[in-house]
Amino acid sequence: MPFADSKSLGDLPVVPLWINKTAQPIDTTALFPVISSIKNTPIHYAVSASPTAATQACGAAAAAFRSWRKTSPAHRRTLLLKAADVLERRGQEIVGSQVAETSCPGQFAGFNIITGVLYVREIAAATSELRGSVTQRMTAPNGEEMGGLTVTVREPIGVVLVIPPWNGAVILPLRAISMALAAGCTIVLKASELCPRTHHLLVECFEEAGIPSGVINVIQAKREDAPSVVEAVVSHTAVRKVDFIGSAQVGRQIGQVCAKYLKPILMELGGKGPAIVLEDADLEKAAFMCAMGAVADHGQLCFSTERIIVHKSIYPKFISILAATMSKLPPAGNAVTLQSATHAHDVLVDAQQKGAEFLIGGPEYLSETSLKPTLVTNVNPDMRIWDEETFGPSASVYIAEDDEDAIKKANNSSYGLSAAVHSKSWERAFDVAKELEYGQVQINGMTPSDSAGAPIRGVKGSGWGQSNSIWGIHEFSIEKAVYFHPSAKGPGFVPH
Repeated sequence: MPFADSKSLGDLPVVPLWINKTAQPIDTTALFPVISSIKNTPIHYAVSASPTAATQACGAAAAAFRSWRKTSPAHRRTLLLKAADVLERRGQEIVGSQVAETSCPGQFAGFNIITGVLYVREIAAATSELRGSVTQRMTAPNGEEMGGLTVTVREPIGVVLVIPPWNGAVILPLRAISMALAAGCTIVLKASELCPRTHHLLVECFEEAGIPSGVINVIQAKREDAPSVVEAVVSHTAVRKVDFIGSAQVGRQIGQVCAKYLKPILMELGGKGPAIVLEDADLEKAAFMCAMGAVADHGQLCFSTERIIVHKSIYPKFISILAATMSKLPPAGNAVTLQSATHAHDVLVDAQQKGAEFLIGGPEYLSETSLKPTLVTNVNPDMRIWDEETFGPSASVYIAEDDEDAIKKANNSSYGLSAAVHSKSWERAFDVAKELEYGQVQINGMTPSDSAGAPIRGVKGSGWGQSNSIWGIHEFSIEKAVYFHPSAKGPGFVPH
């Protein structure tokens, strides 16, 4: 999937539309720049899809589905494992692309590759768990069996629209692509307009591993074109499900389109992750986990630690340790765009103007795209930071009277993605975890944590549906009941 030549654009390469394993002709009137936020200059261009091109991608996926759906789980597992090997071998190339397009730290991009490959292999292994069942026959009051044999079988749902984000630009699309492929579905991948080259490279690895033509098709669109392109895909008769990972704001819009056409959607949206620190916690460890959870990739993770809720008896001591820990961390990296950095800055300014105080940092830039790590206190519901994702390297700090108050404060959010509880007592931490309205709860870990072999989901405003391993594969398959009625005539359900 090489870049197209484009000498008329200052020799910058172009990311094409990729349909049926073929780069589509370059429409120079539909190009948009992919800009490095650090350099504030284009690093390459990409072709923005039209609704017509999106429909073409759906047609290619629909044609490929007719044969791909008939492949065995074992065959799909083998190809996914080969893809994982290719991804691993080409890891540095993908790391370089992710760093260039999203301005994330190289260490974070490397973590994306290591973890993404792990997810692909775990999903491949889980294909063996795709099973049907035989249900028990019904019996009449007199004990006589009624009806014949009933079996349920798992079948792929159809063509899937996958819309991955630019943050976690490798882990999240790899997870989504692998789950759909493992179930026997074909894909239209709408690459992020902020990192289209990275997403194309991932698909290139799957195709190098032997995924057939048309099984994965890649389009991208500039933001003003995205609504019409997404609706063109969702409305296509062959498209049966959507997998979207992104903000709650965009999720609402795509959810409405899916509702319009009665298409199910798997959504993993934003978060306002709380970390609860109880008085019996290992304070040094908890401080490090809270600080790292807040600043990783400049705070641009939906799993980021955005709120730190501390038991009152240890508050002064813990805050001293937390502030010192956060102050020693290296710079948090860079925002993906100037606009993203401005948003994170403006949320802090709003808090400052409405009476918030800063334990460290504040609304200050280290560069045009990098903010100082910040701890905010004295937060109230009138501030944007109360329940709006900052998507920057900051966290708000609260005092909890007791466990019950900590749970109440943690649950006081429209989001429900990931939380953390810090305590030396696993029993106590588990009791707190059971009361938290979050899809994931980390005990003595960072809120941005996950396991390839366990289900992941959002609740409340953080989405619905499950990803990872067999849980994610089941999202893209349906259980069909097949009834074998007896050949001989019997009373059955015929009314008398």
